[in-house]
Formats: sequence, C-alpha cells, structure tokens
Amino acid sequence: MYTYHIFYNHLSRSNNGEKEAHRLDNILKGNTLYYYNSDDITDYKSFFDNIPIDDKIIISGGDGTLNFFVNSIDPAQIKQDILFFVAGSGNDFAHDLGRKKYSYPLSIKQYIVNLPVTTVNGVQKRFFDSTSLGVDAYVCVEANRLKSIGKKHINYGLIALKSILFNYSTRDAVVIENGREHHFKNVVLAITNKGKSFGGGIKIAPNQNRNSEDLTLIIAHGLPPIKAVYLFANIFLGKHLRFKDHVCVFTGKNFSVKFSEPTPIQIDGETMQNITEYSVSAETKEKVTK
Repeated sequence: MYTYHIFYNHLSRSNNGEKEAHRLDNILKGNTLYYYNSDDITDYKSFFDNIPIDDKIIISGGDGTLNFFVNSIDPAQIKQDILFFVAGSGNDFAHDLGRKKYSYPLSIKQYIVNLPVTTVNGVQKRFFDSTSLGVDAYVCVEANRLKSIGKKHINYGLIALKSILFNYSTRDAVVIENGREHHFKNVVLAITNKGKSFGGGIKIAPNQNRNSEDLTLIIAHGLPPIKAVYLFANIFLGKHLRFKDHVCVFTGKNFSVKFSEPTPIQIDGETMQNITEYSVSAETKEKVTK
C-alpha cells in the first residue's frame, strides 16, 4: 500500500476537477489518498520537500492541469515519483502515450523533466505537447469558451472547420530555424511539437519522438479557405505531410515564429490573445517565469 498526494484543478472539466479526481477513490482503494486543489498551494518546492520521498504524486486532469503543474515547479526538483491520472478533455499528452481516459495512473516523470520552453512577450513557459500560432490556437480559444459555459462534449474538428471558413484570417509569417530565415504567405498554422498530437489526439507531427531532444515545427501555408479545409481533413487522416507545397516541416532545437498580425497562441491548450510571435528552445536552462 502507498500514500498518494493527488493534485487537481477545481476549475477543470467545467468546475468538476475535484469530482473527477475522486474517481481515484475506487481505483486506488485501500491506499492512503490526500487531495489538493492546485490553486491552494503557494510554494510548490516547500510543499514537496515536506512530503516523504516514498510517497507518490498524482496529477489528475488534462493537458491544462499538467501545464500548470510543470510551470509551477521544475519537475526535476521533485524527488517523489510523479504519476498522471487522465481526466481532461483533449488529453493530447495521454493520446501520445496511448493512455485512455480514467485509466490507472501512469508514471510520467521521465516525460516531464528537461521540457522545452516557449518564450512569449519575454515570459517563458515549459510545454510538453505543443505551442502554436494560428487556427489551432483560435480553436482552443473557442473550445475554452464552450467549456466555460458548461459544454461537456467539444468537437474540435467542427470548430476548426467553422473557424477556417468563417472566422479565421491567415497571416504572413517569418520563421527562423538554425539561423536561416524563411518567409511564408497565407499561414493557417505554425505549430511546434514536443509530442505527436494536438486537438484531442490528432497526430499533427506523426514523426515526432517525445524522447528526442529535437522538436518539430510545422507550417501550413499558401492556402485559401477551401484548400485549408481540405488540408485539415487530411490532418485528421494523418496524410497532410504529403502536401509538400503547403506543409513545411522543420526539425531542430530552436525556432522563432513571427506573424504579420496579432492572433491567438496556445501552449498545451492554454491560450493568450493578440500575440504576434513566439520562440521555442529545447536547450533552455534558464529559470522559467510563471
């Protein structure tokens, strides 16, 4: 028997984060369980320093909860084992690991140490799935809005279709990769991936290896709305990389992306509005700013 310290975000899953976490009462029956709302902890390092090393940590939730956790403390500083209980909406990280929702908690410490970092407006954030400017982030904004009003079943594909046809306008972009500058017109999406998936398990970067030191940057460009819809349909089928005239793939450790006009950005599903550029690094050792 073990002692588990379970962290959840009470706002996740339309304010059902605590209820979802307590599914572990049955899954881990017979063990000692302590539950904590992540917002109630002000000093994560001190908190974990006071937990016995043989106890186990469980993060309950989805990509957003994990993102909050890895940006509250460097996981490498935590001596205890860290497990993940999949209880989110999109669950791209879980899809990447082949884990189903509400499955038995999985040890993830090996996946969340030495994470890459995104810099936006001088602020650094770790990420374990993806960072993107473009329609993907626009879809995340709309999905988060629907969650905030109680919508439980989010169809990311339908949101993307409506966004491309009616709501999202393409931008021009400049990408700097290994010191080389690349220019693109009518960019729909500029996404950098540590994992394979986005949008609820869609493999946008099918060749990306989560254990690799390199990242994958994918640019979808030169697309009027109808062609963009066709391309996104092929993304769902995993066949988008064959459109070499409109999909450009870079592999490396450092990228920067700049759009000609402001647009939303998403970092592991967490969004910000009116952003024009971001940079990513798989080599950053600087202290991450919250």
